[in-house]
Amino acid sequence: MPPVNASAPILEARDLAVTPPGARAPAVRGVSLAVTRGEWVAVVGPNGGGKTSLLLALAGLWPASGGAVTFAGAPLSAGGRDPRIAAVLQDPSSQILAATVGDEMAFTARNLGVAESRIADAVRAWGERFALGRDLDRDPRTLSAGRQQLVLLAAALIAEPALLIADEPAAHLDPVARAIVLDAIAERAARGLAVVWATQDPGETRAASRSIEVGEIAPPAERPVARATPGREAAVRILISDHAPESGPRVSVAEPMEIVIERPGVTALVGPNGAGKSVVLAAAAGIEPCSQIKVEWKRDPEPPPIVALQYPELQVFEELVADELAFAPVSRGIGRGPALEAAKQCLEALGWDAEAMLARHTWSLSTGEKRLIEVVGALAAPSSLILLDEPTAGIDPARRSALAGLVRKRASEVPVLVASQDRAWLTDLGVREFALGDVSAKSQAKKRLTQHCQGP
Repeated sequence: MPPVNASAPILEARDLAVTPPGARAPAVRGVSLAVTRGEWVAVVGPNGGGKTSLLLALAGLWPASGGAVTFAGAPLSAGGRDPRIAAVLQDPSSQILAATVGDEMAFTARNLGVAESRIADAVRAWGERFALGRDLDRDPRTLSAGRQQLVLLAAALIAEPALLIADEPAAHLDPVARAIVLDAIAERAARGLAVVWATQDPGETRAASRSIEVGEIAPPAERPVARATPGREAAVRILISDHAPESGPRVSVAEPMEIVIERPGVTALVGPNGAGKSVVLAAAAGIEPCSQIKVEWKRDPEPPPIVALQYPELQVFEELVADELAFAPVSRGIGRGPALEAAKQCLEALGWDAEAMLARHTWSLSTGEKRLIEVVGALAAPSSLILLDEPTAGIDPARRSALAGLVRKRASEVPVLVASQDRAWLTDLGVREFALGDVSAKSQAKKRLTQHCQGP
């Protein structure tokens, strides 16, 4: 393959338009940019603004419907992927292929013909740097979303690409893991790696060399304010044993723990990636019991709990947004008309044209839009407990703020349990926090971050 010319832009887009498969109009149009070696470009903008479509075209995974993309001076066409380009997609579960974490980290480099001894050294080094060393023999599909993101980032860096295209690759990371990743990317950029990185996180944007904005956002409607409620009562008690099972879902706690979910109000689970926040939510929802967890209800959970999952792609199943939003309320005894009226109010509060959004096909939504649709569906349905797993991951700032208002309003009527790495958003909500994770493990992670060492 021809060498990369260090003096010329490694990636160029000229008047680029990208139309997602099946869509009638481009998601982005008129985009022009040039990225040089060692430059880190953050792509920011609202959910549904076209960031993912742009990145897929820049990686050669989707065709351009207008304009042109060149990589290393040569035209880049969909289907003609250049091995010097690494792509990390927005949904990590869609990109996991291998049976073990170690094999997943080695997968791309192995396919490119890198020597096995060199791959083994790199897997060990990145495993240590990203705190994945103990997981190398695990099935990556059993990891949390944040740890899956670490695996895929490590796999991309082990392949030593010239260009990294990454779509919200740190959206699920805890603060320590995110800082380690940003440090690693900055180090590689200093060595010449070009990076195009979509994000909603201000810290990630500041770490980049520069940023470009894609899409426009309508101003959100006035944020709903919950009525003050004088008293609270315990609705659910979750008891977590410190004896974790050897395999399967488990929670990391240093000692037995009790989580009390009060009514009204919002309770939050915080802690590092892999601590078991999603495991607790699944057990509380009754969809995946864990021998380590006992859920005690003050009264029968009727209507049953409802959950918005960490991966919205696993939950969306209706063809139209209107049908998706109506399904849970209607199945729980609410008429379709009132259910859609409540959904419209939520959509408008989030800054959308409600009628237009209800008419959209669910497959045309961005991952962030799908996430918000599932959260709105959970908030609109009758339930004894609402469970939200990383509801703000990859969500733009204006809609994060509007979503806080919607959650607060609903929490005045039904208890809400949230798992999140978004500490600023949790502070805005005024939640009661319970921290999961082994304190010694978190201390070791912080120590790794502060140590001055030469990375892989």
